Amino acid sequence: MISGALQVIMLFMRASLAAVLVASGAAKLADTRSFAVTLMGLGVPLRRQHLLRGFAIIVPLTELALGLAIISGLWSNIINGAVFALMCCFSLVVIIALRRKLNVACRCFGALSDSQFSRKGLLRSLLLTILALAVFWSGNVYSVEFSNSPGLSILLAAGFLLFALAAAQAARTIAILKESMS
Repeated sequence: MISGALQVIMLFMRASLAAVLVASGAAKLADTRSFAVTLMGLGVPLRRQHLLRGFAIIVPLTELALGLAIISGLWSNIINGAVFALMCCFSLVVIIALRRKLNVACRCFGALSDSQFSRKGLLRSLLLTILALAVFWSGNVYSVEFSNSPGLSILLAAGFLLFALAAAQAARTIAILKESMS
């Protein structure tokens, strides 16, 4: 009974991380220009356009890929470790931005977010990092895999892809509205 409850909790934690990663990745992809501006504000040099454009595409694609991979349950140790490492990197970026007192819009969720780097954002980032650590630490012990039913994995991934499309469309719409108002 306890094992079953822990499996449900771990599935919920993995689904929560997946939702955050899919939403933030899709929103950043829908508004790569504003994410690139944030990267410049964080110190990626403007004169290195290829590096800037690369980061503006690779970071959100990585988020999307890991978001979809974490719900699959496949290669859970590797994927969970990669999600934890990514969350640590995001937390480190927020800490650096706060220590340097940078006046840069966070754009953690593309056009869906318009706030500056803040202690509240750091708290959110650290909470997600702790969540990722718990998922990584749990390993395969409490993971729920749909190996007996690949149809369920496909259905779950399709649901998250639809969620990604909705997040991307919302971010795009917000970016267009902001442009038309300025």
